[in-house]
Amino acid sequence: MGMYSGEGATSNYTGTYGVARDVTERKVAEETINFQAYHDLLTKLPNRALLRDRLSMAINQAKRDDEKLAVMFLDLDRFKNINDSLGHMIGDELLQQVSIRLKECIRAGDTLARFGGDEFTLLLPKLKNGRRDASKLAEKITNALKQPFYVEGHELYVSTSIGIALYPNDGMQIDSLIKHADVAMYHVKGQGKNGYQFYSNEMNVPYIEKLSLDTGIHRALDNNEFNLVYQPQINLRTGEIVGVEALLRWEHPEHGSISPSEFIPFAEESGLIVDIGYWVIKNACAELSRWRLAGLPEIRISINISARQLMEDGIVSNIIEIMKDYDLPGRCIELEITENAIMSDMDSIIRKLRELSEHDITIAIDDFGTGYSSLSYLHKLPIQTLKIDRTFLKESRINKGDNTIINTIVAMAKGLGLNVIAEGVESQAQLEYLREIECSEAQGFLFGKPLPPDVISQLLIQEPSATPGSQSSSSKSTHWHH
Repeated sequence: MGMYSGEGATSNYTGTYGVARDVTERKVAEETINFQAYHDLLTKLPNRALLRDRLSMAINQAKRDDEKLAVMFLDLDRFKNINDSLGHMIGDELLQQVSIRLKECIRAGDTLARFGGDEFTLLLPKLKNGRRDASKLAEKITNALKQPFYVEGHELYVSTSIGIALYPNDGMQIDSLIKHADVAMYHVKGQGKNGYQFYSNEMNVPYIEKLSLDTGIHRALDNNEFNLVYQPQINLRTGEIVGVEALLRWEHPEHGSISPSEFIPFAEESGLIVDIGYWVIKNACAELSRWRLAGLPEIRISINISARQLMEDGIVSNIIEIMKDYDLPGRCIELEITENAIMSDMDSIIRKLRELSEHDITIAIDDFGTGYSSLSYLHKLPIQTLKIDRTFLKESRINKGDNTIINTIVAMAKGLGLNVIAEGVESQAQLEYLREIECSEAQGFLFGKPLPPDVISQLLIQEPSATPGSQSSSSKSTHWHH
């Protein structure tokens, strides 16, 4: 008893215990920090930093022992759709399950790392038969991921595109091996996904194009290389300009004018479309504000919104904020979305569109008739306008009387109280047909190509004008740029 009694003894014991505890807590904290520095917190897999360390050691060992190794780059094919439609919590759980299934496929000495998002990287050291061993594992992985995943009551299916780079054939440095595996993976994506491919030199060109597009778009946003042109939308009864559609153009300092069809698909795939989309909204609203401050007739401005942008949590508040910054009433802004974009996550998108409608912003369905064309969703959505795709208005169809689809869309829109805009009007015959069936509005080269803002403002100064073919068009036809 005497050993534990007395002030001195108690004090010494407490002090010793306190130091031990401090050391232990500090050691645990250091281990935690070290783990976080080298591991992905969601999947607990090694991260890029740890992968690079291990790849560096594996290359040195392969060089010393004259061995082969492989780097695999894996990208999940359908993950984005699942993540966007069911939410990040389901997406995160799916990534965790995928990582577990991938770990079951690999050998003890292999390194599976999460490279970011839905991308994984696999280091396979000490390969006896490089190409054959890597092929076997790639097949094992693709087969393993074909089986369904069960997350929160959902039965989910993903597949993977795998690119493979071999040391020393495809690179002798860390960066070249990772890059070449990435290049091969993109090649699989381009060939229809769900499979694997080994790197070859011929694959490099598209990768370089993608890389230059990525840096080019970032630079274009920073350096104001993008600009907007505006195509007039005409009221077919009065002949007046009632709106304009804002269309994006890119003037590259070296390559000149780059068509949206060349860079928009890549921007959608990479996520850069979100930044581009906000740039378009902001600059279109700024132009509309200038026209209003100049006292020009009030018109509506139509802005295209991508499916990827609609998925953004802050899309509604950001648009409302931009609108308020330029002191614009909602009735002057129309957002164009495609049918396919709506279907990507209908419940979430309907909620967002209703919020926008509460601020008087109008919603148009673009390319109507080319997507799902389900009447059921038209009743659910707060839409005001249907835009008839140009493919239905080809002159050959009009001349043959093969115009049932347009007749049906216009009649349906009337029944639902919706506005209808026909796109791609290029001839007098098309114009007369649209007037005959009482289509509300139209746009196309007959009325004007997409024009710079100063030309649009000149046209608005000259209002009221008339469309070609109307009674007063003879005196006003100089207003239109064919």
